Amino acid sequence: MSPLRFVASLSLWGVLSACGGGTSPDEVSETASSKAALDCAALSAPVYHRIRASNGDSLYTPNANEAANAATNYGYTDDRGVAFRASGIAGTGLSPVYRLYSPSRNEHFWTIDAAEKQQLATQGGFTTDEGTGFFASTTAEPCLVPVYRYANDTLRKHRFATTAAERAALSAAGWVDEGIKFHVAPTTAQPVDTKFTLVIIPDTQNELVTQSTLIDHRMQWLADNKDALDIRFVGHTGDMANWDTADHIQYVRASNAFQKLDAAGIPYAIAIGNHDTAATCPGGSACPGNVNANLRNTTTFNTYFPTTRFRALAGVFEAGKCDNAYHTFSAGGLNWLVINVELWARTNAVNWVKSVVEQHPRHNVIVLTHSHQTSSGGIEQGNGGYGNNSPQYVFNTALKPYANVRFIFSGHVGTAAYSEVTGTQGNKIYQMLTTYHDGSSNPTRLIEIDTAANTFSSRVYLPYTNVEKQDGTKFTISNVNWVR
Repeated sequence: MSPLRFVASLSLWGVLSACGGGTSPDEVSETASSKAALDCAALSAPVYHRIRASNGDSLYTPNANEAANAATNYGYTDDRGVAFRASGIAGTGLSPVYRLYSPSRNEHFWTIDAAEKQQLATQGGFTTDEGTGFFASTTAEPCLVPVYRYANDTLRKHRFATTAAERAALSAAGWVDEGIKFHVAPTTAQPVDTKFTLVIIPDTQNELVTQSTLIDHRMQWLADNKDALDIRFVGHTGDMANWDTADHIQYVRASNAFQKLDAAGIPYAIAIGNHDTAATCPGGSACPGNVNANLRNTTTFNTYFPTTRFRALAGVFEAGKCDNAYHTFSAGGLNWLVINVELWARTNAVNWVKSVVEQHPRHNVIVLTHSHQTSSGGIEQGNGGYGNNSPQYVFNTALKPYANVRFIFSGHVGTAAYSEVTGTQGNKIYQMLTTYHDGSSNPTRLIEIDTAANTFSSRVYLPYTNVEKQDGTKFTISNVNWVR
């Protein structure tokens, strides 16, 4: 065994990240939908964690002899015990976690992502394939815990963590959370954290015209309260900006605000509204030219919010554009899929949404789109006069038929509304409109999900004025049938 040293720096992951490329309409990545049910008892092999005292490098191995000899032969004398439990052999619902070695860097690395493995070999200098380190799950199960990867750019090291205490210690020491990389069994019977918060940001267009005080305050408040609220994902329902200008100042302000979430490691997705496109000119009037073509021109948006900014991004409809994209994360012991859908969507985009939902039957689906509900809570029937298909068409075609669709969030009109509809397979779909067009505060909808109690609670809070809306947006829904 060669002395171990993790992959170099965060910049390398910018090259390797799946967010850097697109998924064609006919392609979606492998997901839990293609896997049979996982036998959790198969993940029983302890994976030992040893650290080399001289430089802090880590070794993760299910081989007890390798772990023991690493101390004597290679200086890995810091015995951290068992990090987690995985499988030493292939099994139903399990994927290999590859172990690679770079002779030039004298480093090892572990990844469950075959594409990342290939890029490490061809672009990162990790030319020695040491086979499979162990087997784990790419998706969450109630019996498993997520494994987070942390990076220290100064030390040029990476490390795994499964417990809240480990994550807090690494964060306090300056390590950066790179998100969940795979799922394993805990070392002991650890309780699953069943509560977390989903955040929905409504139209922020009026917050950006002359300054960015309100959006900056909101994003800093979210970053500061990430742990207290256990915020796992932030969604924006569109009309982030009001209109574009020659200096793109509103997008500059929005981009700077979202950097606060980037720095806090909070994943997010943004639906595109009509004001985020070339269809809306300064002052809010329609731009000249073909208004439908202008609606699909999102060049400025994608310049300031490229695919690489979306840390949970798993696929896009059009390469290099996040107008239609899907994102995945795990929370509360369950799998979640967030899809942001373009405004008054084109038919081929709707068909792409349908294919993504269809191929993720074990994920709870959350939909973000700009126009879906009317101000009274019904589903919008028109396409705004210059879009393509109506929200009703999108719903009937790509959402209503599937049993795993749970939430649809939108903005565009009115202030706030809530309604429930029943999907074709009998599932309840919870729809929430949040708009406000507020230029004096920063309304933020907080959804606390409890997967054990089968509930979710909603409230709209204004961080800037420390006020909670009393307009019917505060409520709790029980007997939710989460996808497990």
